[in-house]
Amino acid sequence: MMDLRALEHVNRQAMRKSQRDRKLPALVEAADVDAHRSGDRTALGIPYIGTRVPRGFRVVRSDGDSQAYPLFVDKTGMGSSSEPAWTLNRFLDHLRDNAGAWWGVTEEGPFQVYVQRYERVHKS
Repeated sequence: MMDLRALEHVNRQAMRKSQRDRKLPALVEAADVDAHRSGDRTALGIPYIGTRVPRGFRVVRSDGDSQAYPLFVDKTGMGSSSEPAWTLNRFLDHLRDNAGAWWGVTEEGPFQVYVQRYERVHKS
């Protein structure tokens, strides 16, 4: 188990690598969620972005239906609905209900991640 300092260090390093590699949020469609549920664990491809906001995107703070972002999600698949982190199934349902949205991981711990929703900024 990592202490808070180690976790912050790992997240800073991952964010720098994400920036160097020019990682962008992933566009997740319903077919990606279905593929993931069918066993293709690479189908979602939600990258680690860190706390930076990539050029051409903006952070979505809520979806207008009272859902605030980022989402706190269990990444092990072993979480329970009685825990604070969303279970993988609940998260997948949310992704499917919001097909066509852009997503990135902003923080990662040993068992959970924070997943942020983004939208493209279209230049006029």
